[in-house]
Amino acid sequence: MKSPRQPRSISFAQQIPSRMGAAEAQCLRIRDTLQANGLGALSFPVELLARECLANAIDHGNRHADDKSIVLRFAVGRKWIRLQVADEGPGFDWRTGLECETNTTSSSGRGLPLYRLYAERVEFNRSGNRITLWIDRKRAGKEVEEMAAYVIEQKDRHASVTLNGDLTAILVPDLQAGLKETLNRGARELVFDLTDTAMLDSSGIGLLIATANILFHGGRSLRVTNVCPNIFRLLQSMRLTSRLNVSAIAA
Repeated sequence: MKSPRQPRSISFAQQIPSRMGAAEAQCLRIRDTLQANGLGALSFPVELLARECLANAIDHGNRHADDKSIVLRFAVGRKWIRLQVADEGPGFDWRTGLECETNTTSSSGRGLPLYRLYAERVEFNRSGNRITLWIDRKRAGKEVEEMAAYVIEQKDRHASVTLNGDLTAILVPDLQAGLKETLNRGARELVFDLTDTAMLDSSGIGLLIATANILFHGGRSLRVTNVCPNIFRLLQSMRLTSRLNVSAIAA
């Protein structure tokens, strides 16, 4: 029996409010669309890029303004996946940003390096409030699981964070508050267990770096363990494996 023929193209456009919850829904829509059309291997790079574009549009473009919206356009062709996000903000100097090297001690400013890493082509409009990315369909990825929850445990001066899924922008504020309380209780070592984590965006990376900066400044330590291959390669490409004491998941 022949396998069902996949459609040559898939596309949709959506206008959404400047809220992370709305962005999360669109990211999951992209994930579901890719998986439903036999493209689940592309979920990691494509969803990661979508999350970065939408988060930047909300945070830096529209600055969470209720009266401003974002337009997402997504299309899958025979050779390329095209992702476009436009906001109503004033834009930014993307020319300078694309030329800058990433500071490994900074907890922000990682969107542009991620675009360069996972997209074959990055294009901004003149003002910088619309970005278009082209991703090669031949790219390899790893299918992602459900959105994350977490457990923080502390015994004496050792603390651990166990994630049950993705470490992305929608989870970061809540996890940030929990970490602050843990660190205030005197934890000297903090271990992030990413065994069940398949997606890490720049907000999650920023959280890890900010936590590491706090710990190292006080003579304390951080480890990030059981990292899947996709995330390990991502952190390695951003020169963060040593900074965050990253170890890959056991084979």
